[in-house]
Amino acid sequence: DEINVYLNQTFGSDVKNLKKIEELFEDTKKTCENLKRKLDLAKQERGEKIAKAISTSESALEHAKSLDGASETIVLEVLSRLDDSEAPAANFRELKSKIDEIERYISYLKWVAKIEETSGGVQQSILSDSMHDACLTFKTLVNHHTCLTDNQTKCRNLVTFLQETIMFWYKILKDKLTRDLDTILKQINYPFLSNPGPTTLPQAPVTAEKSVPSPYTHPDPATHLAEIIKNLQILSVETTILLPFQLLLRPLKRRFRYHFTGTKQTNVIHKPEWYLTQILGWLSNHAGFLEHTIQPVLDENGHGHIDAVVMFTQGLLKLIEDKLTVDIEDLIYVDDLFSHVVDEVLLFDRELRVAYDIPTPVLNRCSPVKVLTQPHCMQKWLNIEKTCAAERLDTLMTSEEAWRSKLSDVSDDIDEMMTPQCAETFVTMLQTITDRYYKNLPSWEEQLQFLDLQITLLDDFRIRLIQVLRSSPREEIEFAIINAARYVGTVLLEWGENLFFLQLKYHKDSCKQSENTLLPPFLIFPANETTDNTVFDVIINLYDRICSEAIESQVQLILSEIHEKCKSYMYEGWLALPTAEEQLVMVVSQSACPMLAVLQDRLHFLEMRLCRELFSQLWRDVAENVDVFLFNEVIVKNHFNSGGAAQLNFDMNRNLFPMFGHYTSKPDNYFKRVKEGCILLNLSTGSALLLREVLEESLKNPTLDSNIKPVDPQNALNDIGVNLILPKQALDIIKRRIEW
Repeated sequence: DEINVYLNQTFGSDVKNLKKIEELFEDTKKTCENLKRKLDLAKQERGEKIAKAISTSESALEHAKSLDGASETIVLEVLSRLDDSEAPAANFRELKSKIDEIERYISYLKWVAKIEETSGGVQQSILSDSMHDACLTFKTLVNHHTCLTDNQTKCRNLVTFLQETIMFWYKILKDKLTRDLDTILKQINYPFLSNPGPTTLPQAPVTAEKSVPSPYTHPDPATHLAEIIKNLQILSVETTILLPFQLLLRPLKRRFRYHFTGTKQTNVIHKPEWYLTQILGWLSNHAGFLEHTIQPVLDENGHGHIDAVVMFTQGLLKLIEDKLTVDIEDLIYVDDLFSHVVDEVLLFDRELRVAYDIPTPVLNRCSPVKVLTQPHCMQKWLNIEKTCAAERLDTLMTSEEAWRSKLSDVSDDIDEMMTPQCAETFVTMLQTITDRYYKNLPSWEEQLQFLDLQITLLDDFRIRLIQVLRSSPREEIEFAIINAARYVGTVLLEWGENLFFLQLKYHKDSCKQSENTLLPPFLIFPANETTDNTVFDVIINLYDRICSEAIESQVQLILSEIHEKCKSYMYEGWLALPTAEEQLVMVVSQSACPMLAVLQDRLHFLEMRLCRELFSQLWRDVAENVDVFLFNEVIVKNHFNSGGAAQLNFDMNRNLFPMFGHYTSKPDNYFKRVKEGCILLNLSTGSALLLREVLEESLKNPTLDSNIKPVDPQNALNDIGVNLILPKQALDIIKRRIEW
């Protein structure tokens, strides 16, 4: 195909072009010859390259064989040499092992020598009466022990030897310093049992003929005591109570155990106040001495972070904890004794916080309250609190003065809440419970248990209020119950915003989230979906329900009486009354008097019996309902002439509205429907007809003429003071004027 195409392109359809065949033949012949020469040349060059590559490969192969032979020779030579060096290497390893062992022996002996040398240094310092140097050298022994143990030495015998050496000198140094301390303390009649001790020690008298003292002794008691305390600090290990304080507490511990353990008459299980008061007395007597004599020594020797009074208190609190831990196992089975112990311990704890300013973390860790928060003690405590509260409620609810206010005989302006005594006493009881656990309990878990108890008591009191409300026929008790519910709800609103209860809310929500982690995923609700803002929201809503239902009941009672008394007024002849000009003086409608009298009497009656907040809610609800009733039953369902409209306006603006003027400066704002209805009925004829035309036009189909801008009916109503009534209803009211 390619040849045909080529021939057709070369010769075409003209026969004359065939003369080109010779030229084409010659060109083709030359091309074939050129291709043949190139092919021969390529074959020749390729053969040379292949031959050269083969030659190179053969040379490389021969070289590789020679290298392989050389490597075998080298390997054999190396193995031969290794065989010759095996014996020296084994000897070297054995020698190295012996050297390492000797070095360990040397190191071991160095440690022994170091320990003995340091121990000798302690002895030499003691013999030269330099207790401070002895204590510092002793500290070096302790550092040796720390070094060995930190490096996890396997020399157990060495460590044991060092420990025994440390304990040997520790006992000697401690005994020596203890004797010196006892001598100084005896001079100042320590411990101070009956009266406060001196804040500072007296200075030794200086005499001219006195010899120069030894550099290692201090005739001055204050200086000597400071030196002893400093040395005891050096001996102290990292414990809760430093060694100086352990020695200062020792005589007090002996006296405490003597008086408050065993068969002594002072060890009476039902008198915990005896040993608690004793501890407070000791703390008071020693506080000045600790603060002004011991604390400066601590500050000067790197223990400024330690408060002498606080550490001394910790030691005393340990005595109470041990004592109470033993006694509580017997006390827990007797409710009266257990309650007495709780009261005394809480009073003791509060005294430490307030009078001595002991930090809360220390008290949470050391206070005897910790004993009372053990699970079995905590449950007993809560049960007693609940039982006592229930008994107190029984007494409160049956008291003759339960439903009377303490301020009932005082002017009403003072007794705004009108709180019955039972509610006030109940809230005081809850506040007392809060005071008992607010700062005294160490953890929020125990605090939440008391919070749950308070909520349980609140619900119990609410149920009791409802039971009395439903069973008591006395009306004054009914209002007292409503006031009680409002008072409790108001107090809980204030408590809920307190920082302490907000913190409990946070911890309570955290507990719920932790519990949710154990639930299936479809039962877990996000924390931010809760609507509770405080821990009391649920119980507040329940108390509010008592108030709202009671207020609603009173409002309906008033409305039912008004409906009954208002029948004549509803069917008054509003379209036949004389005009204002025809009357000499406008007077209230006779048919409105029963309604107004009932309303006034009931409002006054309720104002005298409800707290100001509830009554304010009640009269607003009454005003709202009366406004709707009069508007729907009088204005919307009757026709009026000018005299009837004027009479209605007079009855409302001059009689009904002022009745509520005692409670608000603008009573007409609470009767907007009636007020606006009177405005519409009492418009002048021209204004009424114009407004009627505007309203009728607005309610028809919108105009097709885009050049005519329609009047907004709502703006027209707003201009005359009508804002609540809609245009359609306003038009209906205007049409109820028979003259229009």
